[in-house]
Amino acid sequence: MILIDNVKKDRGAFLKVADYLWGGFSGLATIALIIALWQIGSELGGEFLLPAPGAVFVRAYELLADYKNSEINITLVRSLVGVGTACAIGITLGLVAGAYRSFAAFLKPVITTLLSMPPIIWIVLAIFWFGFGDEGEILAVNVVFTIIITVLPLTFASSMVGMMSVSEELKEMFDAYKLGICKKIRHLYVPHLTSHIISSLSVAVGMGVKIVIMGELLGANHGMGAKIASARVMLDTTEVMAYVVLTIAIIMLFEYLVIEPLKITLMPWKR
Repeated sequence: MILIDNVKKDRGAFLKVADYLWGGFSGLATIALIIALWQIGSELGGEFLLPAPGAVFVRAYELLADYKNSEINITLVRSLVGVGTACAIGITLGLVAGAYRSFAAFLKPVITTLLSMPPIIWIVLAIFWFGFGDEGEILAVNVVFTIIITVLPLTFASSMVGMMSVSEELKEMFDAYKLGICKKIRHLYVPHLTSHIISSLSVAVGMGVKIVIMGELLGANHGMGAKIASARVMLDTTEVMAYVVLTIAIIMLFEYLVIEPLKITLMPWKR
């Protein structure tokens, strides 16, 4: 939105795209600075402790080109299933809890307990409960369970807070003018809840990808985490760093290719 004669007016598509690209360019500048510091650290500390960025990027490209053998696809499938399930359940329960305070009071101790538990504890418990990832098993139950049990409380809390913060005065106004439930959802609930839900999705994906790799590292035979464990045993720090770079790239691509366009499209008043 821009201000013309003290009146807010929507910006054109060109300005929205320019704003989006400018945000990406500023992010690239930060990445360039980090890479420069990384190169300096590699030269000072030695390539065994901190491999040079060039060697890591080349190895990351090789892993990405051979994504089946590097098992990137397995990790992405687990992340998609786990995060998708957690978001669907968490957002639904959060909206219901926000609308009915008694339901929120009933679930609050459970959500508080889940939020207070470190993810590593759930990974260890999942290994005990469901066993180590079996050979050839793509949807390792212990890994997917850990994602759901750690991401669900985050999406639940965000959705519940968003639902509870909807103005009671606006609700009464919609009811007084008898605008109907459809208009009430479209013009009141959706605009208000969108920012909360999109923010929770961003956090959920970042958290979910990190947790699935952590779970694979400790409790699975396949996936990026399992490959990192193998590289660690072989003291191949270049491959470990390559998988770290790929993990960061996956999260950043989701942020810039999915979350940011959603914000521009669904929340134009925020721009």
